[in-house]
Amino acid sequence: MQNNFIEKPIILVFIAFFVIAPFGFGQTVNDILARHEMAGGLNSRQKIRTLTSIGKITQMGNTLPISIIQKRPNKYRFDVHLDEGRITQAYDGMFGWIFNPFATPDTLPLEGPELAQIRESADFDGILHSYRQKGFTIQLFGKVNVGSQNAYKIQIKKPNGEIMNFYLDVNTFLVIKSDVGLLINGMPYVAESFFGDFRKVGGMVLPYFIQTRNGTMLTEIKIDTVRINETMEDYYFQWKRSK
Repeated sequence: MQNNFIEKPIILVFIAFFVIAPFGFGQTVNDILARHEMAGGLNSRQKIRTLTSIGKITQMGNTLPISIIQKRPNKYRFDVHLDEGRITQAYDGMFGWIFNPFATPDTLPLEGPELAQIRESADFDGILHSYRQKGFTIQLFGKVNVGSQNAYKIQIKKPNGEIMNFYLDVNTFLVIKSDVGLLINGMPYVAESFFGDFRKVGGMVLPYFIQTRNGTMLTEIKIDTVRINETMEDYYFQWKRSK
């Protein structure tokens, strides 16, 4: 059962995995983002240096333990733990890499869309907060339905033309869905992520359930435990290149 899971790379399409945050009944994008930041506890989040999430990932019928570690400002590590070892994807602030001993004994660089995805996952406060610094533009597209929920649709456009959409619940102002168009191995995909089971920890409100649809691949993550401000050395994220 596990072989089917580990033969395929884990594509990190959680797009700002724990980016939950924004403001009330204003109709401007700035008002909505302000309520999002208030709802998600951005002020508390900005005081946190490290964030460790422990849970399980289900993909292709297999469920395995995972750990996700973030360190301010832009370090990220995602481990899938198996009886025989682990699969790791990480970003050290400059370089992204993957270690999958079940596919190759070498640690390999992440490139292209996979590098872009993990770089965005490493953004500690999330793209809805940092889009200006990155030179992205933002636009409000009014209200849409996300299942049975009503949500504000906010679109972020990058200079390269890539578009990301975020859907903020009109009552809670938390992100309940995001989607982005990707090119993977030259093939276009639309990756959708759905967020739920929101809980408060360390003054933040975080999703403990994430479901991602990337083409035909369905992935679910359920978080059991979140720990904040644990000591985490930089070398834990660094790619140890062979000489």
